[in-house]
Amino acid sequence: MYQVNLRIVARPRRAAEMVKALRSITFAARVEPGFISSRIYQEVGNPDSLCLEHDWSSEPDLKSHIRSSCFTDLLMLMETAVETPMLEVLSVSETRGLEFVEAVRFGPNLSEPKSL
Repeated sequence: MYQVNLRIVARPRRAAEMVKALRSITFAARVEPGFISSRIYQEVGNPDSLCLEHDWSSEPDLKSHIRSSCFTDLLMLMETAVETPMLEVLSVSETRGLEFVEAVRFGPNLSEPKSL
């Protein structure tokens, strides 16, 4: 899985407009092959700071998205930010849940040397 993460700061009192634009971009991305899910949220304590996450099933699907007009719209929106936006593309090779935490906390710890 691949994830695109964007942190962008809207102009003061313009966060609602930016959220609307991010929703529109996300709506367009949803119909592209390989789109899995998305999230848009505000940072705690700074309502003008917005975060967008898009999950993609494969690298070819992500690359196709990056070449799309939808992504061009995202790049143009980034140009309106008050601060330089932070855009990251992550390659997620493995995802673990509570079963991993349970195994680490309560299962045998094979990585530690056995006591004598």
